Amino acid sequence: MTAMTQGMSEWQPVQLPAAQTFEIHSQRTGEIYRVLVRAPSGPPPQAGYPVLWMLDGDASFPLVFSRPAGGLFPSAPMSADCVAGLTVAIGFPGGAPFDAPARSRNYTPQPDQETGDMVSTVFGGAEGFLHFIVEELRPALSALYPLDPARNTLFGFSYGGLFTINTLLHCPGHFQRYWAASPSLWFSDALMMRRMRNNAATSAADRLVITVGKDEQYATHALPAERQDHLSRRAMVDNITEAAGLIARANPAMKVDLIVAADHDHFDMLLHGVRRAQAMAFSKPDTGI
Repeated sequence: MTAMTQGMSEWQPVQLPAAQTFEIHSQRTGEIYRVLVRAPSGPPPQAGYPVLWMLDGDASFPLVFSRPAGGLFPSAPMSADCVAGLTVAIGFPGGAPFDAPARSRNYTPQPDQETGDMVSTVFGGAEGFLHFIVEELRPALSALYPLDPARNTLFGFSYGGLFTINTLLHCPGHFQRYWAASPSLWFSDALMMRRMRNNAATSAADRLVITVGKDEQYATHALPAERQDHLSRRAMVDNITEAAGLIARANPAMKVDLIVAADHDHFDMLLHGVRRAQAMAFSKPDTGI
C-alpha cells in the first residue's frame, strides 16, 4: 500500500439514485435485453405515470442524471411544468454503451439496398423489437407501475433515431411523442427518405422533435478528405432537414420541431437529446419542451 492509497475504503460499485435494472427474454426476437428503470418516489398522476422509453439504454440512461430532476431531489418533477414520470432505458446484456451488432439487428428496418453499414452484418429486426417493447416489456412494467397509456415518448439516437422515425411513420399509436436524435436516414440508400418522399403521412402522434448536429455534415473545422467525403455521402443535415419538412407538411395537426445544433457532432446529439427529451416526455399537455 502506498501513501497515496492509505485511508481509502474498499472499492464499491457505482450506483445511480432511484435506479434499478433487470434482464428480460423476448419470445418474439429470441434475445435478452437489459432494462434500466428510474421511478419517481412520489405517487403517480391520476392517469398513471407518463413514460420516456429510451434506446441504447447503457449509453442514454446515465445521461438522465446529468440534468438533476427537481434540483437536489432526483425523483421529483423537473419543474412546475412537469409531472412525475417513469424512465425506461433498453440496452443489451454486458452493459456496453453501444453494442453495434445488437443495434443493427434490432433498430433497422428490412433493407432493400446495400446498407452502407461498414461494421455490422445482420439487419432488419425493427418490427420484432417494437413488438417486444409494446407487447412484452410494457405489460411487464404495467404490472409494477400504473402507466398512462396516452403519455408515451420514444427517444432514439442514430440507429435508434432511425427506429424512432420508422415507428412514427409505419407503426403509429404505440407512442404519442417522438424524439429522433441524429437518425441514420442514410441507411439502405436512404430507404426512409425514399419512403417519406412518397408518403410521410402518419397518425396518432402529437409531437416529433428531430435533431442533427451541424458538424455531422458541415464541419466547423477542416477535415481529412476521406472523412469529409463520408459525411457528405451520408448527408445527415440535408436529409434530416428534408425529413422534418416532409413530415410536417404531411401531418399538419402534429407539432414538428427541427433542431440543427451548431458546433455539435454526431455523439453530441445523444446528450443534447436526453436532457431535453425528459422535459418533453413529462411536461404537462399545455407546456412546451
